[in-house]
Amino acid sequence: MITTTEALADAVGRALEAGAVGVDTEFIWERTFYPTLGVVQIGYPDGDAVLIDAPEIDDWSPLAELMSDPDTVKILHDAQQDLNILHRASGGLPKNIFDTQRTSGFVGLSSTISLSDLLKTMLRIRLAKTETRSDWTARPLTEAQQKYAKDDVAHSVDLMLKIMKMAEELGREDWIKDEMRMHEDESLYVERDPDQEMPRVRGSGSLTHQQRDVLRALGSWREIKARQRNLPRGFILSDEAIISLTKRAPEKPEDIKPGKGFSERNANRNRGAIWQAIERGRNGEMPDIPNGRHKGPQPDDGYEARVDLALAFIKGSCLAAKIDPALIGNRAEITAFILDIEDACPTHHRLLAGWRGEFCGNALSSLLKGEGSVSVDPETKLPKLLD
Repeated sequence: MITTTEALADAVGRALEAGAVGVDTEFIWERTFYPTLGVVQIGYPDGDAVLIDAPEIDDWSPLAELMSDPDTVKILHDAQQDLNILHRASGGLPKNIFDTQRTSGFVGLSSTISLSDLLKTMLRIRLAKTETRSDWTARPLTEAQQKYAKDDVAHSVDLMLKIMKMAEELGREDWIKDEMRMHEDESLYVERDPDQEMPRVRGSGSLTHQQRDVLRALGSWREIKARQRNLPRGFILSDEAIISLTKRAPEKPEDIKPGKGFSERNANRNRGAIWQAIERGRNGEMPDIPNGRHKGPQPDDGYEARVDLALAFIKGSCLAAKIDPALIGNRAEITAFILDIEDACPTHHRLLAGWRGEFCGNALSSLLKGEGSVSVDPETKLPKLLD
């Protein structure tokens, strides 16, 4: 176990020399707002792996150097959550990332495949998944925990090479490189202003406009407080309490009473702040929520049929090419694309950018403008575009 910044720097130096390494994290996330990092793993091309004892490291600058180095490939599986955790620990903005899960969708597999299934499929390696619920902050780690953690990165480089070999045979190396640049978007690593988002609160349907603003104000206050105290949102104010305060809003601070998911101690501690949030929502002080949804004319009665047509075309194209349709976009994204096309303002949409535009986005745009048609290929039994 690496327990000093000096040893971490040595491990990173070895990684920079290797040019490509596997990276993973083990953490617990039960009683905190942010994940508590327990172990960081680095796997080298020769199959060796080292474990970094996260609670013992005070200076993460060597890891920041590794994560932001544009010449060293960092290989992760289901990368984004790990990248956010590593960025928060080290401050290094990720560069040159390879996600073995997402890239699998380009070579005939699911883009949500598990690491164990991918290793079994690609390299005939079976992982023992016995430590998924371990406490990764307890010390010492057991031998089983250490083996589990090392196994997650020991085969990363071989896995990347296998995926890229298959991609090369299919002519999709550039598509994968294009897709992987998504992880370098700096906005992914900045905490968003909670005022600018609708909070996720169970049971928040059927609200009036004012109630919706009250819910947003309470959710925003809860989010900021949870970040400051590093506690789960529900520890600050439960969803049930937010719904109760939204639908049966108090008339004065003294009316804010304890209830389900809202203790007397919590009520007394936060009564003033909760009242301010309620008043903020009632007084219309919440800013408009920015979003990328279509802002043009309202859709007509037949737009859902066009969405279904587009989805059939996309799915047929993806199945024929052995690409996971989930990589193209979900129904909401396709709907927004169709409405933007009809409003003559689609240039910002990712379906027309990069590999997606080349693969199906430009053809879909033509189809939606009445150019060409979709038919079922008698050989593949899949929908395809006809000129």
